[in-house]
Amino acid sequence: MHSLGINIGASSVKVSMLEENNILWSEVEPHEGNFLHTLEKVLSSHNIPVDIKALATGTEGRHLLNINSIIEPLCIEEALQHLNYEVDAIVSLGGEDLVVYTIDKNNKIITSFSGNKCASGTGEFFKQQLVRMDMRLNDINAIHEQSRVLKLSSRCSVFMKSDCTHRLNKGEANKGDIVLSLSDVMATKVVDFIKRAKITRGKVLLVGGVTQNQYIIRFIRERMPEIKFIIPDQAPYFERLTGQRLWPGIQEVYYLP
Repeated sequence: MHSLGINIGASSVKVSMLEENNILWSEVEPHEGNFLHTLEKVLSSHNIPVDIKALATGTEGRHLLNINSIIEPLCIEEALQHLNYEVDAIVSLGGEDLVVYTIDKNNKIITSFSGNKCASGTGEFFKQQLVRMDMRLNDINAIHEQSRVLKLSSRCSVFMKSDCTHRLNKGEANKGDIVLSLSDVMATKVVDFIKRAKITRGKVLLVGGVTQNQYIIRFIRERMPEIKFIIPDQAPYFERLTGQRLWPGIQEVYYLP
């Protein structure tokens, strides 16, 4: 039996197709605000059975689909169970949200700590600054090895953006310096939330698209060496690994008028 998981995130549409519990394919595609067009593009590039079981999760965009939807915490619990991870917490690093979930011995969420409304330190803000520097996400892996971390005005996104622009225009920083500095700010924000969740040791799973930034992960690990941070292969699309128990009915995938 086939099943389809769709996540409408703040910056990307993520889709996975399973046969029983085996992943047949998975895609992550930036939507630039056009959820439906991006989803249609992904689905049209694959052979989707008409009677497939489908489930949507993510932000409000999931309600544009005439299929069953579910909140992300339940999907995360099911994915944990499916992949047999035993961790003390999960950190979801999305384009817009930072959420730390504490986990009990039965892979159930105990508490959650969400990021504030300020955009500074979020994945989408980081992506926007890359665009301003005419860079793409893949370019960050090729920055100069002599790049350095600079102190930025991190109290809000407006000040941080201005600080980045000022330093570049004045020749006080290069693009690599800005990439590292923004990554450092984001890592600090993650560490602060993990501390708020009172996690000081044990195992923590990092999921979400931001995990593809190697510098953020490095800075997090350097700041909290007592914790073993795990990044699963499925990190960019973790929320869609929900298992068969969360697929409540057979439905055709189609869009609301």
